[in-house]
Amino acid sequence: MAKKLILTAAILLSVALSTLILIGSFAEAETVEWARILEDDVYLFATDSDAQRNFVLEKSYYVEILGETERMYLVAVMQNTTDFPRITGYVYKSQVTLCPVPPISPYYPTVKLTVTAGSAALRLSPISSAMSTLTAINSQQLSYYGSIVSYGTTWYYVQYAGSFGYVDSSLVTPPNVPLHPTPLPTKPAVTPPTTQEPEPAEPQKDAAPTSEILLIVFVVVLAVGLTLALFLPGNVKKKNTVFDQDI
Repeated sequence: MAKKLILTAAILLSVALSTLILIGSFAEAETVEWARILEDDVYLFATDSDAQRNFVLEKSYYVEILGETERMYLVAVMQNTTDFPRITGYVYKSQVTLCPVPPISPYYPTVKLTVTAGSAALRLSPISSAMSTLTAINSQQLSYYGSIVSYGTTWYYVQYAGSFGYVDSSLVTPPNVPLHPTPLPTKPAVTPPTTQEPEPAEPQKDAAPTSEILLIVFVVVLAVGLTLALFLPGNVKKKNTVFDQDI
């Protein structure tokens, strides 16, 4: 009886541990954060001091957020396959957009470039005098990560045979990178403010001509003068005298 109880307890404990591990894995998966590249010229930096630019990330695609500093995110690029190993770097927080839901695959484009010249050297820096890590020969394919312009020349950051480096764009085929399947967000159309035409001013009445004003003043003064002349005491007395003589 005791053995059965111990066996049952062991089975229950095993089931409980498996459940906890499963829940933990789900919780870990839910904590994965993503950011999307929605702007042009978003660089992946080697460190959070932004002293070294690695390359420009492809617009419309995603990077996985691994950590953050005050102004930058530590991110991972690529899905980590044999031909496209995952690399890490830093991006400015202000240049990427956080994703509320996990993106659909591919998170980052998996594009290969073909060497068109006799050979193409992979260099440590995007300058022709930099040390080369490896040389690919004609028709071999390189895994593309991004591009950068240095001293007027475009360089591609690539991976080949386990080595990373920069290859001169003139030595390989150009990358044909389609937009991510998830459409880019559209910006709302800006409606220009309507300019309201000013209401037409009411026509001002023409002021009376100066001659008409003078005429009116003259008539008024004349009327007042005649009225005074008729009703002054002296004039009234004189009229009465003449009237008496006539009688």
